[in-house]
Amino acid sequence: MSITVAPSKINLIRFRRTLAFLRRAHDLLEEKKDILLLEVNRRIGEATKVRSELNRTLKEAHSLLDAATVAVGTKEMEAAGGVPRLTYELRVSKRKVMGVTALAFEISAVKRPVSYNISKPSILIDETSEKFQQALPLTVKVAELESTLVRLVEEVKKTQQRINALEQFLIPHYASTVSLITSVLEERDREEFVRVKKVKNLLERRSK
Repeated sequence: MSITVAPSKINLIRFRRTLAFLRRAHDLLEEKKDILLLEVNRRIGEATKVRSELNRTLKEAHSLLDAATVAVGTKEMEAAGGVPRLTYELRVSKRKVMGVTALAFEISAVKRPVSYNISKPSILIDETSEKFQQALPLTVKVAELESTLVRLVEEVKKTQQRINALEQFLIPHYASTVSLITSVLEERDREEFVRVKKVKNLLERRSK
């Protein structure tokens, strides 16, 4: 195997230091990946729980919607649906999760008086409206959790790619170079030892 750098003691020290740095970087990336995976698993559990609550709330909301529609009729429901009870504002900000930039959502509602202007008002309409209102913050929370999960998983993939690059290319390359330089220097030392010994023997013979 050929060597592309001068086999000197200075280069040996330099490559050993770089190799030690790469191995430390590898260990830190492995630690980072493990922590990210723990965070991913934790947030999967949280997202699953919130999504389950959202599905249950939406199921109840649609059941109430069906019941209200039967009670007052489709046209009356359309008329009621055309008058929003609340106006919502959604604010989006950025935050760091394990060093990963994620989006944070905050929803707020502004209440307003409602007059349905329908001929057959029903308490079911109010209950339906309230149930869908309960579902909206859950929807926003699920969106926040799942978008954060996507970013965390992407970071895990990037981290694994860096680990692979270190394991498959950089660390083996520097380790091989260190080994080659060490072998060349050791061979030079042996040759020098033999040369010095020969010279010493020659001088001893001449001195007799």
